[in-house]
Amino acid sequence: MIEIRIAELNQGVHEYTFTCKASDFKNPEIEEPAFNGDIQVTVAAKKNDTEIVTAIETVTDAELNCDICLAPVHRRLSGQFTIFFVFGNQGNEAHETDGEYRTLPPSATAIDLTEDVRETLLLSLPVKVVCEAYPECSALRTDEETQTEDDQTQNSNWKASLQELKHKFH
Repeated sequence: MIEIRIAELNQGVHEYTFTCKASDFKNPEIEEPAFNGDIQVTVAAKKNDTEIVTAIETVTDAELNCDICLAPVHRRLSGQFTIFFVFGNQGNEAHETDGEYRTLPPSATAIDLTEDVRETLLLSLPVKVVCEAYPECSALRTDEETQTEDDQTQNSNWKASLQELKHKFH
């Protein structure tokens, strides 16, 4: 579905834009109600003699539920992922173990990025969703934001005390 033709691709940077829907992926994780709008995918492919570097960016609107009160929450989700496609033999195992590095056979004419876009979408989902409609939810959100400064000072005092204990016993 999301494929870049590389057979006649010249060296340099090339940009591609795709618009798709969650149902196009034919995957239950993506077809959830969260991804109900258009998904904008931008791919920047930079080709040189030895590799093609693809930078994938996804943007979509999602309908989620608050983790505390289950109220509907509308969020704009964006994700980014970079993949290095190295020209070489299939026997080259140095890049086979890393998901960001892939080996392209010399006879490759296209790169299919559909699975990588799907993963980028899933990784763009927030771990915690908190709404602003109810006092309990917004109070929790405000407390978390203000606690970060307090936690930093407490952590520094705690770390200093820990260092003193460490030196005392060594």
